[in-house]
Amino acid sequence: MNESKTSPHAYLAWGGVAFFFLYQYVLRVAPGLVEHELRSTFFMTANDFSTLGSYLMFVYAIVQIPCGVLIDRLGVKRVVLTSIILCLIGNGMLIMGNSLWEAQVSRIFMGLGSACAYVGCLKVASDNFPSSTRGFFMGASLTIGLLGPLLAAKPLVYLIETTNWRYAFSVLSAIGVILWFCLVIIMPKESINKKAVLKWSEIKQGIGMVLKTKPVLAYAILTTCFYSPLAVIADLWGVSFLINHFHLPRVSAANITMQIYVGAAISSLVIPWLCEKYQTYNQGIMYSAFGMVICLSIMLYCGALSIFALVAVLIMIGIFSSSEILCFGAASHYATAETSGTTLGVINSFSVIGSAGIMQLVGFLLDHKWNGGLDEDGLRKYSSDEYIFALSSVPIFVFTFSLVAFFIYKQSNQKAIR
Repeated sequence: MNESKTSPHAYLAWGGVAFFFLYQYVLRVAPGLVEHELRSTFFMTANDFSTLGSYLMFVYAIVQIPCGVLIDRLGVKRVVLTSIILCLIGNGMLIMGNSLWEAQVSRIFMGLGSACAYVGCLKVASDNFPSSTRGFFMGASLTIGLLGPLLAAKPLVYLIETTNWRYAFSVLSAIGVILWFCLVIIMPKESINKKAVLKWSEIKQGIGMVLKTKPVLAYAILTTCFYSPLAVIADLWGVSFLINHFHLPRVSAANITMQIYVGAAISSLVIPWLCEKYQTYNQGIMYSAFGMVICLSIMLYCGALSIFALVAVLIMIGIFSSSEILCFGAASHYATAETSGTTLGVINSFSVIGSAGIMQLVGFLLDHKWNGGLDEDGLRKYSSDEYIFALSSVPIFVFTFSLVAFFIYKQSNQKAIR
């Protein structure tokens, strides 16, 4: 490409794919805003409701590895347009469904559709922008996606409470259809690259790199420690926890919960830049893991926090969660040029699968601790103490596996990076 000049069409293409990344993020977190309605519609327990998050994440993780090859072979436009259709199918199944299996399958489609969103942003930025601005557009893509739930939470809750959840989700589908037609128009047509193929040998090499190289395995474990709190709180259980524990109205609970994305969006640009500049990867990771445990503990165990304190804690959790990027950067130092892409893809899958497991564990623990209470609709009613018991698994997980990761790292004979 021409390093000195970027086509205006490239900015439109990047903006379109970045908006899809934002859009799929809104679809991913939307069920957390209507936890009670979905459990009532589909007759769900807490463990059943957790599958709406964990199934999406499991599928998302599995598809991550072949995603890059699909985009290289078919082009960003074909893959992104197909991904939007998969998201629309998933959202449509959720809107029209009345049984648990339909809701679960809808989230599987959502996982398939959302998997290529950020990879598509990276591909457009890599292929169309000069090296001097490429990093900015890659970071800006992530920031835009993370801000999506924050911007959409209040209007979506308003729509849900003035109409119903099916109508609100139908509006999301209509926005997706408009986005699909816009991308058809603004994105350039690309040729098929038949040389791009998915090789099982490369996947095995990447998995082997993660499992056999102790520092890389340590960073893979740490990515799960940083991503799982964001996934559990922001994507699924945060709103219902704040409603039950702090007795907040849903619109306030949604707005406060989504503040976690403010911290993540800002720090995703700032913290990696600072740690890269001063070569302080491990210090940043260590302090973030410690800070994550402290903030989660404050949220769960400090009783009646003020709104200001609650917002501050959630922003800090978002800031610490962005250290996942530091883990990717640090792990890349131990991979070769030939294996780095596959290795980082495997690490990303590792973090998402681990987070999906924690999502499911929270639902299981809620049902395990349930004292038999029912609400006016005959649904299981979970008390504040039961939420605290279940969500306590998150800081325990972060603390325990951070120690495991640090122990594995110390056991390696590799030269440590700072």
